[in-house]
Amino acid sequence: MKQFILILTSIVLLQHPAWAEDHDHAHEHEPTSQHESGTHEEHGGHGEHEEGKPIELSPAQIQQAGIQTQVLMPQKSKQSLVAPGTVSANNYKLADVTTLVDAVVEKRYVRLGDKVKSGQRLVVLSSSALAQAQADYLRAEGLYQTAKLDVARLEGLVKDKIVSQARFQQAQSNLQSAKAGLAAAQAALSAYGMRNKDIQKLPQAKNYGQLTLRAPSSGTVIADDFRLGQHIAAGSRLMQIVDESTVWVEVKLAQHQVAGVHVGDEAMVMLKSSPKAYAGKVINIYHQLDNTTRTVGVRLQVNNPEDQLHPGMFVTAEIEAGHGKEALLIPQEAVQRQGSELIVFIEEKPRHFERREVEVGKASFGLVPVLKGIKKGESVVVKGAFILASELAKSGFEVHNH
Repeated sequence: MKQFILILTSIVLLQHPAWAEDHDHAHEHEPTSQHESGTHEEHGGHGEHEEGKPIELSPAQIQQAGIQTQVLMPQKSKQSLVAPGTVSANNYKLADVTTLVDAVVEKRYVRLGDKVKSGQRLVVLSSSALAQAQADYLRAEGLYQTAKLDVARLEGLVKDKIVSQARFQQAQSNLQSAKAGLAAAQAALSAYGMRNKDIQKLPQAKNYGQLTLRAPSSGTVIADDFRLGQHIAAGSRLMQIVDESTVWVEVKLAQHQVAGVHVGDEAMVMLKSSPKAYAGKVINIYHQLDNTTRTVGVRLQVNNPEDQLHPGMFVTAEIEAGHGKEALLIPQEAVQRQGSELIVFIEEKPRHFERREVEVGKASFGLVPVLKGIKKGESVVVKGAFILASELAKSGFEVHNH
C-alpha cells in the first residue's frame, strides 16, 4: 500500500505545471558547449602553442634551455655487446703508505674516507732507529764541513810552499772520505723515508727521531689500520690511498664474443640505479680462459668524474664490437616519448622548432638510428629536447614575447 502511494505521488509531481516550468528553466541555463561551460581553456596571448605550429624561441631562451642542434649526416653505426661487470680499483692508481723503519705512531692528520692531495701530511712516527741515523748524519755533516774548510785553508798554503804537497793531498783524501760518509748517512735517512729537503733542515731541528709520512698521490683514504701509540714494524702498511678518477671494470665474455673486441675499443658502463652512462675503453683482454665458466676476462678502464663508481659494485657494460651499416644516428636524449609516439624536434629555420614523429632502431653507445621521419641534412635538436617536449605537452609555451 505504501509503495502504491509513493508511485502515485511521483506521477502527480511530474504532471504539476509549476515543477515542469522550473525544470525547463533549469535546462535553459545548462551549458550547450565546452565554451559556454568555461571548462575549455581559451587560446590567445603568449601562453598557447597551436598544434602543428613551430615553437619559436629567442636566442636567450635557447641558451637558457641548453638547446643544441646537429645537422644529420649518415655515419657508421657501432655494433656492441652487453655483459655484466664488477667495479674494482684502478691498481695503477692505488698506493700504500708504509713505514720503512720500526716506529711508534705519535700523531695522525687524516682519517678513513678523507680526500688527500699528493704530499699532504698523514702520520707522524717516532723512531729511536731514525734518531740514531739522524745523529749519524749530523756527525757526518760536521766532518764534511771541517774537511772542506781544511782543504780550502791548505790550498793557499801549499801554493806558498808553507805546507807540503803530501799534507795537502791528505786533506783532500780526508774530504773525499767525509763526503762519502755524508752521502751514506743521507742515503740511510732516505731509506727510512725522509725527504731530501727535510734532511737538509736537520741542523736546525729541535726534535729528532720524528718521521712524517705523506700522501704519495692524491686520492681517498680507503684503509688506515693503526692506532695512536701503536708500535709499527718496518715494512708495515699504515694506510692505503686510491685515486678513483678512473676505475676498472672486469667483464667476462664467451669465447665467440671476444673475437670482435680489441684493446682500445670504446665502452660504456651503466648502474642499475642511475640512467647515467660512464665512458671507458678496453685496456686488457686476458690470455687465459676461466676454467670454471669457460669465459674470457676483459678489463675496462672507466672514467669516474663524479666518484659514483666504487669497488665491488655491479654494473652493466656495453663494449664496442665492430661497425654496422651507415645510418642517421642521433643521441637517445634527442628522442622524446609523447603518448604512444616517439618525437624529435627539427630546427626548420633559425630559432623555429618543429615537432616530428620518428621511428628508431636499437640504441648503441647512447645513439639510435633513425629509421623513418628525418632526412639527411636536417638540423635536429640533440640537447634540450626534453624542455621542448615538456612545454609542448603543457600547451602553455610562454616563449613568444621576445
